Amino acid sequence: MSLSREDQANLLIVDDDETIQRLLVIAAKDHGWRPRTAGSGMAALEALDDGIEAVVLDHGLPDIDGLQTLERLRQARPDLPVIMLTGLNDAETAVRALRAGAGDYLTKPFELKRLFDLLRQIRQDRREPVVATVAGNVPKLGPSTGGGLRSANTRVRELLRRMEKAASLDTTILLTGESGTGKTYFAREIHRLSPRAAEDFIPVSCPALPRELLESELFGHEKGSFTGATATRAGRFEQASKGTLFLDEIGDLPAELQPKLLTVLQDREFFRVGGNKILRTNARVIAATNVDLHAKVADGSFREDLYYRLNIIELPIPPLRERKDDLPGLTAAILGRIAGRRGSAGWTLSPNASEALAAYDWPGNIRQLENVLERATAFTERSELSEKDLVTLLEARRDGPSAAAKVRTLHELERETFLEAYRRTGGNKARTARELGVSERTVYNLLERHGLK
Repeated sequence: MSLSREDQANLLIVDDDETIQRLLVIAAKDHGWRPRTAGSGMAALEALDDGIEAVVLDHGLPDIDGLQTLERLRQARPDLPVIMLTGLNDAETAVRALRAGAGDYLTKPFELKRLFDLLRQIRQDRREPVVATVAGNVPKLGPSTGGGLRSANTRVRELLRRMEKAASLDTTILLTGESGTGKTYFAREIHRLSPRAAEDFIPVSCPALPRELLESELFGHEKGSFTGATATRAGRFEQASKGTLFLDEIGDLPAELQPKLLTVLQDREFFRVGGNKILRTNARVIAATNVDLHAKVADGSFREDLYYRLNIIELPIPPLRERKDDLPGLTAAILGRIAGRRGSAGWTLSPNASEALAAYDWPGNIRQLENVLERATAFTERSELSEKDLVTLLEARRDGPSAAAKVRTLHELERETFLEAYRRTGGNKARTARELGVSERTVYNLLERHGLK
């Protein structure tokens, strides 16, 4: 006889201590859960079924340990939330748990209230996607774990939960995902949620500068160390020593600089270009890539030891085509920002326009969505965007973005990159300079060079 949904277990408690098991079962029932227990990792895998909504998993188990059990649970149910319990109060165990896919972890002894608050949030996130709203410049896309980012997508909500936990650990994080998925935005959010939030967040784009300038940008240089080095300059690792250094597109880091970056990550020490004094940094590093670093390691273009130093915690960001339930919220947030910048009353989407956005596969992800909405609102005279306002832009991007990219000159690419940053900062020259990693004088020169003054 099959059980009704009301009788089916929805919480799996895995612990070999029978006293703790009984305590958790009583507390779970008091909080409205229907618990099932297992005393070992293998028993937990056998007890898992589609009715289980969350797992409370002890680290120390008699057969396979909690981390091994967690990996197998994630293979069977990739989206299943797991809270790890551990008696080991050290960052290494926490990092390993998060890397293996734990949504959170608690160190014994822990407060039952804290555990069931986490479980309640999991249940709310999985069952109650909310209508998107817009607050300031931050898109609110569903239930939040306490940060500014929200999502209506179950996979992204799990990512946000792991991101918030990883932010507090102060270890190196690798963000992976296609171009335009918002890796820089996620990096800023990790910094905001971290103990370093009051310090500087300093981004560096690895492919934006030639190798010689990139080395100086990262590590600084001494006066006279090369032509044009008229004064000693501190690098980004010095400037971010108390804050966060974001290395964007780390897969494009030149081979000659990879050993130097490895040394900084391992020993927290480095030399300025042309210098002989050892300098130290306490910068927290977040790196991002849109390429397959495994493949680059395999073909010898990226150091394996550096890859493992960067990939302490990996947070993969899904492409927009795999999180289309976030489209309404993202669209509302972007349109709100555009309206605020232009002093407009704003725009809405017709039902057909919404369907056109949902039917598209978004190869350029959120950046492409921003581009399409920016252009569509620039040419319409109506407050409601129709399918006609969007479809031409979508078809143009589908038919030939790569062909168009091939004929753009270096001057055009520079102008496009600069304009994107300048608009994103609302025309604030100091913020533009910080975001691009250049001086304010360079911002004024770029404005003049591209006829924007």
